[in-house]
Amino acid sequence: MSVSDRALAIAARVETFVRDVVIPYEQDPRRDHHGAPTDDLVMEMRERARAAGVLTPHVLESGGHLTQRETAVVLIKSGLSPLGPLACNTMAPDEGNIYLLGKVGSPDLKQRFLTPLVEGRARSAFFMTEPAAEGGAGSDPSMMQTTCRRDGNHWVVNGRKAFITGAEGAKVGIVMAKSTEADSAGGACMFLVDLPDPAIRIEHVPNTIDSSMPGGHATVAIDDLRIPADQMLGEAGEGFQYAQIRLSPARLSHCMRWLGCCIRAHEIAVDYANRRMAFGKTLIDHEGVGFMLAENRIDLKQAELMIDWCAGVLDTGSLGTVESSMAKVAVSEALMRIADRCVQVMGGTGVTDQTVVEQIFREVRAFRIYDGPTEVHKWSLAKKIRREWRAEHGH
Repeated sequence: MSVSDRALAIAARVETFVRDVVIPYEQDPRRDHHGAPTDDLVMEMRERARAAGVLTPHVLESGGHLTQRETAVVLIKSGLSPLGPLACNTMAPDEGNIYLLGKVGSPDLKQRFLTPLVEGRARSAFFMTEPAAEGGAGSDPSMMQTTCRRDGNHWVVNGRKAFITGAEGAKVGIVMAKSTEADSAGGACMFLVDLPDPAIRIEHVPNTIDSSMPGGHATVAIDDLRIPADQMLGEAGEGFQYAQIRLSPARLSHCMRWLGCCIRAHEIAVDYANRRMAFGKTLIDHEGVGFMLAENRIDLKQAELMIDWCAGVLDTGSLGTVESSMAKVAVSEALMRIADRCVQVMGGTGVTDQTVVEQIFREVRAFRIYDGPTEVHKWSLAKKIRREWRAEHGH
């Protein structure tokens, strides 16, 4: 990656902080019911990040944002531990919500809702996905069942949401709902809300394969949530467009962070393979093991290049939906192969909690689903290929 000296310096500081300060916290017992770090642990790490000058490092003191290519080198380093993005305040969903608010929020909304997120004093949640059993929105936001209607100088929201990351314990919420108002043409709206709110009720927080995100992935009921009209994010009916402003770079940010984790997993597997003896020689000298590590090196480089390419597209000002879909597919699948090989190289040790490798395997497996599973992105790309062919051939 060809990036500025500024970004390289920030990335170096972040890497030092994660390796020296954050990684020892991986054995900290402060975890919730499904293994995610508790808020007191997160805030303790953030205080140390603030003292080290690496809190929210992708947002500049001026309020500006690093370019996507600069962000990549920083977020990759923050991802060297699953706790790194939490400590440095580069974790989903906050990182994506910060980006969206910076792009669309009014000055008043930025002051009220964005500032505490940038300062790492609050967590946020993005309320878009809905229960599949009820025909709600998932990978297809147009299926949204949650509604909003005007009532004087307020909007009233009703519906149910599912897999809302970080809802439990969040202080800021972005709620997405489909307007019933004629002048919104049935489009979606986004609203900023203070949390907790009695009208937003957490019904269930399931145990999931991943465990890196505080607050889990909750199912939420929204009953007559009244939101002042001036807390709408952007314009009525434009929510689907705003979702793309958020989701395209957010997909890429996930790729960055989990690439950092897989770099770390590969380091651990390489160290293990060079120390562990079997059948008279170290594991790495057995062709089957050495080849797996060689394949890891190839996949790591390909993932890095794909991230850099997509980041460059986003830096041109394009929404980059096609490119981010391609990156999401290529990188998530490559990282899954890497994590799987690391577990395999380490044998029995690889499936235990003696190292962070087994957690990284679980986290990357979940990454292949959220922000659009591989199959949805492939389907979307196939539709674009069909449209391009028909346009070229006059069909």
